[in-house]
Amino acid sequence: MPAGACASATVAGGAQTSPFGQVQTDAVLEGHLEVLIEDSDRGSRRLYFLISNDGRVPLRLTADPPNLTTGTRVRLRGLWEADGTFVVGTIERAD
Repeated sequence: MPAGACASATVAGGAQTSPFGQVQTDAVLEGHLEVLIEDSDRGSRRLYFLISNDGRVPLRLTADPPNLTTGTRVRLRGLWEADGTFVVGTIERAD
């Protein structure tokens, strides 16, 4: 299991899903966004995670991210990859 990944995440409606070993379609997750910036001599990159009651889920955004900061409550729609990364199709505020 990748460091920082969780074995399950809460899906809208309270259901649980296991991201490992299978791909889920049309999953919806809610939680708080965490944005990290890594900076080095060779460049920088942003890393995104969803923090929920079940843990920290690594995110891969498929489009340019909206201007959201760490701590913003969000709702994500997308699917799981076998390594536990959640591929985000759409992201919206969940205020």
